[in-house]
Amino acid sequence: MSEPILQLVHQAHALTETAAASATDALERKKLILADLSLHLVQAALQHPRPEPAALRRYLFSILTVADGFVDELDLKSMAETLLPPPAAPATPAE
Repeated sequence: MSEPILQLVHQAHALTETAAASATDALERKKLILADLSLHLVQAALQHPRPEPAALRRYLFSILTVADGFVDELDLKSMAETLLPPPAAPATPAE
């Protein structure tokens, strides 16, 4: 059942990316980017037998960050940083 959904998502993804790239209005572009990220989340959920946690975290973080500007009463970016902190950077060797 996932394959037909993924095919539709692939088509919608191509349309949203094209539209976002050509959008001149900042609000419209942000809405299209939010839609694009949402489609990436669907792909991450359905492409593998078990969704990859790192991909889910990455897209959820991005969705919350972009959606922050649309939900005035919540600080979604701060929530994303608290709930889904980025992985620690590997330590660099001392010279």
